[in-house]
Amino acid sequence: MRIDTLALLCYNQNSDPKYHFQECITMIQLKHPFITQEQFADAFAVLEECKNPPGLSFVHPYMGPGGQYGNCWWERDTALTLLGYRWLDPDYCRTALDNFTFVQKENGRIPLYGYDRVLDYDIELSAIPVIFEVAAYICRETTDEDYVRRIYHMLAKYMDWWLSPLKRDPKTGLVCGIFEEADPSDIHEQLTVAQPDLNVQVAVGADVLAEMATRLGDTAAADRYRALFAEVRDAINRHLYNPADGGYYAWLVDEERLLTEQVYNSMFDVFKRGIIPLDRREGLLKLLKDDSLFGYDSKWGLTTMAKTCDRYVETVGVYQGYPSWSGNIWTFRNRIIATGLLEAGLREEAAHIALQTVRTFNGNYAEFVSPSTGEGHGVLRYGWSASEYIHLMAEVLFGIRYDAVTDTVTVTPCMPRELDGETVSIGNLRVGSKYLHVTVKCGEEQEVSYRLTEKEE
Repeated sequence: MRIDTLALLCYNQNSDPKYHFQECITMIQLKHPFITQEQFADAFAVLEECKNPPGLSFVHPYMGPGGQYGNCWWERDTALTLLGYRWLDPDYCRTALDNFTFVQKENGRIPLYGYDRVLDYDIELSAIPVIFEVAAYICRETTDEDYVRRIYHMLAKYMDWWLSPLKRDPKTGLVCGIFEEADPSDIHEQLTVAQPDLNVQVAVGADVLAEMATRLGDTAAADRYRALFAEVRDAINRHLYNPADGGYYAWLVDEERLLTEQVYNSMFDVFKRGIIPLDRREGLLKLLKDDSLFGYDSKWGLTTMAKTCDRYVETVGVYQGYPSWSGNIWTFRNRIIATGLLEAGLREEAAHIALQTVRTFNGNYAEFVSPSTGEGHGVLRYGWSASEYIHLMAEVLFGIRYDAVTDTVTVTPCMPRELDGETVSIGNLRVGSKYLHVTVKCGEEQEVSYRLTEKEE
């Protein structure tokens, strides 16, 4: 074990990392000054409510969005529910992810949702591909190489579809989305708009595939995917950046201009994987922290669209499509931004957004939240909101990561300064064949302690 200035703890279990779990009965424990154990446990209860038996061509159980969306799976929702739940039942999450290998089309497309019927766009439509990053987390946490290879081949075919002439603009090299392939999106025509959030996820996908190819010993493929990452990264920085204000905007392909009138918080996604050059960070951080735009220092958190935009709106009640992504607060957007800031080494900002989002959605696992009142709207017990709440807590604030190949747990807490003097803890997290318990005494010099136990406590 060693501890450095970031309170990094590594522990090699020296044990068989294979999973041999029975029915999941673990209760993950949390001690936190703002969150009760009951509230935290309720996030897992929401995910349990989202569970469905095999169906709609899925051969394993899976989680749907919850609420009015019924028992249908959706690519984005089903993938995101696994982010938090894997700390409780990694076996379930591995098989749930494997479902997508059974529904993938010959050309590599993964349907938007189980019924795969959206007007006349069926064969042309998928979802914003956050499944790449979710798969990376799950595959890092297993030693089943056959499983990893199967998921890798699925993702590689999926990447080929995104890079096909249907989706990629040949002039800029950017990927263009329709419907729910980007947010907010009322775009119905292919190759007309290249959005920052979609292109960042494609870049992340290339990075994930390079990591997986390296693990599987395919160095040539790893090199190709690293080159692809650089291509997409450079296209984002070349075509989506606006030097006038330092922001990143959607590109209108036919008009060959930036959609600067739509100021959306997806511009901050470029912190992911170091996509944004170092000399542009300060300008983008200035936009992030401008409270007149997205409410960085507000009580409830970042709005999806800048409050200064003509199309800014806060919807209440049921989900209303494009308008509900044009002002309300979503865990989906904030998680991507927080994890990107963390990847960029901007720990203070990452901790701020992570805790802000956790507080807003604590015991309030709604589809989206009103920036004015903090009240939840849409589906009130929504799968990905609960899952991303858990993910932000465990993996951003507590900074926990498990690597099954090296059988190593890494703990790098990222606590905001407002928790100085507080002691927080989380326990019974599943890591390999053991259970992890972490305690952090928050302050300028954090004190971190941990235990690994054979049984839950």
